[in-house]
Amino acid sequence: MNLAVIGAGYVGLTTAICLASQNHRITIFDIDDEKIKQIQNKKLPFFENGLQEILENVISSNNLIPVTNLNELVQNTDGCFICVGTPTKDNSIDLTQIVSSVESLADAINENNKKNYQIIVRSTVIPNTSRNTILPILNERLSKNGFGLSVVPEFLREGSALNDFMNPDKIVIGNFDENVVLFVKEIFKNFEDKCQFVETNLESAELIKYTNNAFFSMLISFSNEIANISEKIPGVDPYKILNALVLDKRITSIVNDEKVTPNLASYLIPGCGFGGSCFPKDVQAILDYATKQETQTPLLKAILNINAERPNKMVSLSAKILGDLKDKKISILGLTFKPDTNDLRSSPALDAIEILLKKGAKIFAFDPILKSESNSIKSLQNCTICTTIEDALKDSDIAMIFTKWPEFKSIDSRFLKQFMKNPILIDGRGFLDKEKFDAGSYYKMGHSDKNLEN
Repeated sequence: MNLAVIGAGYVGLTTAICLASQNHRITIFDIDDEKIKQIQNKKLPFFENGLQEILENVISSNNLIPVTNLNELVQNTDGCFICVGTPTKDNSIDLTQIVSSVESLADAINENNKKNYQIIVRSTVIPNTSRNTILPILNERLSKNGFGLSVVPEFLREGSALNDFMNPDKIVIGNFDENVVLFVKEIFKNFEDKCQFVETNLESAELIKYTNNAFFSMLISFSNEIANISEKIPGVDPYKILNALVLDKRITSIVNDEKVTPNLASYLIPGCGFGGSCFPKDVQAILDYATKQETQTPLLKAILNINAERPNKMVSLSAKILGDLKDKKISILGLTFKPDTNDLRSSPALDAIEILLKKGAKIFAFDPILKSESNSIKSLQNCTICTTIEDALKDSDIAMIFTKWPEFKSIDSRFLKQFMKNPILIDGRGFLDKEKFDAGSYYKMGHSDKNLEN
């Protein structure tokens, strides 16, 4: 099929590359000319496992065509995915990019006299956006030519987006009419035997996406609340408690006499909090939407409140260990919000760094995937970004892990003693082996230590 994608960000470009790899002919547009040039030169503007090689192939085969002109995008396509950003502004969803892209697309459709062009909203938008914001624009500008409108949300996790796209658990189709359902099913026909197609209305499709993200955010904050309770009970290990929860037969299934641990277990782990481009903004957006509908959502509020306190708890623990943090050298290991991505958006590490800098600490940070370009991030401008973990640890008073990079898995007391002034580590992801550390040198979130109690 001849399809278009507006928005060459994470969702848009991943969607375009994956569809192009299935022999669809995809034209992709973005208002950022530099980003389009990068794609034309077969360079991925962000890091995502496995996508670079596929990008090179689909550009070479001419299955992916990057353009900077909407007329060119519309001329040779029959439908378009809208994949632009929907950030939060003043705690509400900002639909500026959605409105602008739909208006521009409609004008291009008219200029090219395209009939019954299919418009697929893939951006994350609050309920009623498609019907109350997008549809009026299309009715006004495309009434003569006709059009189709659907909402097909994405469920791509950064770091595993390629696998998520190629092996979906569901494809949700929020439809305006039956014709658009048939159009979308034709696009994804290769997945008919892999997953369930969920057909629903526009509003339900919009809310499904928020429900997904709010649920998994809730699991993380629930885990951290259990960790908060555990800290008050000497000898209690919240990681073992939550692992025992996962073993419950209502969570862990038995298939062919073998226990199958569900993927959601990875969200039931205490730590320094969630971040990224989706969970924080989406929970906030649906919370704001509910508030405007005069619906009370205390659970959504709690999810955000618990998460917001996690970086500060990391800092507080370091202060309990070291005392005054002024002029202390602190090593931050991991800046991205999760491994296998270079995304810093809403990263707990950045929040912690901001708090530490206000306390007068000196920050030396290392991330395996980020080097000097991190200095362009405002919150890191007063930090030293190191190119090796050894440089970040040199003469340090304490080290703090914020990202579960496999490069950190081998850290132990012996390694820390080679470089640090005080070989002490706070593991904000709780994934290292405590047995590899000397007594009093390794701390995990959620563990009590009588010697550190106020």
